Amino acid sequence: MKQGAVADRHVHPATVPLRLLKEAPSTLLGLPAAFAYVSDVGWATVLSFAGLVAIVTILVNWMVWRRFRYGLGAGEVVIESGLLQRTRRSIPFERIQDVDIERGPLQRLFGLAKVRIETGGGVKDEGLLDSVTMAEADRLRAVIRAGKGEAPCDEDEQRPQPTGRLVFAMDAGRVFVSGLFNFSLLWIAGLFALLQAVEDWLPFDIYDPGRWVGLVDQRFAGRFSTGAILAVLLMALLLGVVTGVARTLSRDYGFRLTLEGERFRRERGLFTRTEAVIPRRRVQLARLQTGPLRHFLGWFQLYFQTLSAGRDGGGHQAVAPLANEGEVARILEEQGGYYVPPSSELTRVSSRHLVRAMLRTVAPPLAAILVLAMLFPLGWALLAALPPLVIVALLERRFHRYGLVGDLLFVRRSVWRQQLWIVPVAKVQSLRLSRSWLQRRLGLATLAVDTAGAPAINAPRIVDVSEGRARDLADEIAARLRSQDSGRKSGTDK
Repeated sequence: MKQGAVADRHVHPATVPLRLLKEAPSTLLGLPAAFAYVSDVGWATVLSFAGLVAIVTILVNWMVWRRFRYGLGAGEVVIESGLLQRTRRSIPFERIQDVDIERGPLQRLFGLAKVRIETGGGVKDEGLLDSVTMAEADRLRAVIRAGKGEAPCDEDEQRPQPTGRLVFAMDAGRVFVSGLFNFSLLWIAGLFALLQAVEDWLPFDIYDPGRWVGLVDQRFAGRFSTGAILAVLLMALLLGVVTGVARTLSRDYGFRLTLEGERFRRERGLFTRTEAVIPRRRVQLARLQTGPLRHFLGWFQLYFQTLSAGRDGGGHQAVAPLANEGEVARILEEQGGYYVPPSSELTRVSSRHLVRAMLRTVAPPLAAILVLAMLFPLGWALLAALPPLVIVALLERRFHRYGLVGDLLFVRRSVWRQQLWIVPVAKVQSLRLSRSWLQRRLGLATLAVDTAGAPAINAPRIVDVSEGRARDLADEIAARLRSQDSGRKSGTDK
């Protein structure tokens, strides 16, 4: 163990009441059982028992706080925790990918922050300091950035104001517009969560679909009309829009992206204010996303994939939730050498891609409709839904393009969820060539590009290029990568 790696600091004492306040809402779910119990034993017994539980809970939380310690050594963060079984965790600075600072409503009330230390591994909350002062949070981030131990600073010291240059920001109106695109049916999950809490008082079992149908037949028989059905669908749509706007406002309110030297700093959040630092050298690729309506209105979403396994989409950090073309170009320029290429610089995949697109998009619905039509004559009416699917399948090749321009690889895909990956050749970790049974018959192949920290899904893939072209492209990327590596080595030798 390195000298000086001693866990000699506690998180803020306010951690104890904060934790109790966070757990308080869950105790409300036990009120129905408590009221039922009162009728049997009386209020005095219930209140005595509740007081005993409260004392034990406070004592346990205080002991957990007392036994939790952390410290900074000459090259590592040390965290010790546990009541009966003590755990000592050592996180070397070189393994730390990011240090996030998060401030929930209660933490902001107490002037505290949560520090989350993220590493390249997939372990959730490998380093989590629940509540520290803002001065201490800034000190931790500064020491870890410097990669060496420093003397603790005064926790009462005022936090310095950021001196970064503003790159992108969203006002409340922009955030509201972004929320309109983020349609969500989360309210349905919330409704069922509420039903679970009160299911003992309901006249039916919420997990019995037959009972739901019977209840509807009993109470609403003969009341359904085309207008009523449309009204219900409109209400569901409206709730979905409201939920999407609420979620987006909560997450992205006050969005700011600044550049401080070689790092981007992102701040956002209405109730929980989060702050993340994105070092430019750790950005593995950029992903630009839009859709038919968004693109028509000139709006885009921009993400950076980092080395962090993090909480924001598996290392995908949103740097512009809703930006126009000029704002996207500015952010990419600040990253260094990134840009959005014109379509003329990109090449379409093979025309034989249309065969697989038709089979994948049209064949399954067509088979289902044919089976349904054999059972129900009205099922033939569903054939009217096939022409839009055929159009989407025919458009897939138009939207699937790729290109290797200089030291950047571009991959564009999808009709509905239009995405453009911008991958520096220097960040490519591996290239994988695959061929399905049908692709082998058509002489096609898929080239998948892997970067450090890339998720298992939604990675850049060039689908359905001729086998020879796929091999040539892979060889060309590998050759440029070797050339860059040899150039760096020769520069180091000098």
